[in-house]
Amino acid sequence: MRVVVLTNQKGGVGKSTLSVLLAEWLAERHRLRVGVIDLDTQANASKSLARFASGREAVEFFEPQATAAFASATPCLTLFAGTKRLADLELARPELILPVFRRQVTTLAESFDFLVIDTPPSLGLRMSAALIAATHVACPIELEEYSIDGVTDMLKTIFGIRRRYNAGLRLAGLLANRYNPHSVRQKAALHDLVAHYSEFVIPAKISTRSAIPEALAAGVPLWRLAKSSARDAAAEVAVALDLLMQRIDGVERANAVQEGP
Repeated sequence: MRVVVLTNQKGGVGKSTLSVLLAEWLAERHRLRVGVIDLDTQANASKSLARFASGREAVEFFEPQATAAFASATPCLTLFAGTKRLADLELARPELILPVFRRQVTTLAESFDFLVIDTPPSLGLRMSAALIAATHVACPIELEEYSIDGVTDMLKTIFGIRRRYNAGLRLAGLLANRYNPHSVRQKAALHDLVAHYSEFVIPAKISTRSAIPEALAAGVPLWRLAKSSARDAAAEVAVALDLLMQRIDGVERANAVQEGP
């Protein structure tokens, strides 16, 4: 089982959107058994994937008395929903809840091929727990709000977790999201990002397209949305996710010689 975390220490970059797109793409296009753990109290991913609710909440993965094992014998998508109760975890003792989350995640190994974990928009216990339990991490970047300092801080967090707690954590890459091809500022930001972190940048972009939020709001996969603009959006997303998965498949070799910033 691969555990893929979508994270960024900055909010509003499209973590939940990418989590939903990736989970639906893996489950429907590749017929894999996919679980989604929504660790964000805003629970946007949970709203879009409500039809796949398991009846279990993400907060249960932090409770020692809970049994996280979940049978999923056929290709499907299963949601472990985010709730407001997750916020209380930030006041808990790390040494008590972080090992519990990691252990509970491992109990799902026989039930799923992939776990996709959506994280809150700030560094805290929930984001740390996700990274400690993950096999791979991908970071959506919104170029409108982008800065080298912000990306550097985020990468320091990821590689710090890898050095101290999870030697198996691999960075799948940075993905430009909500890209406006007509924005001179965004083009300059993308050029700057590639110049500083070319080895981490996925060579694809997901543009700002109305079809994506419409599909999320309707609770249907993007490629099933009944409008012509959805076809172009779905094609672009498919290219980005294909490249992301190629990096996940080959990232072990690439990261073996990288120590991070």
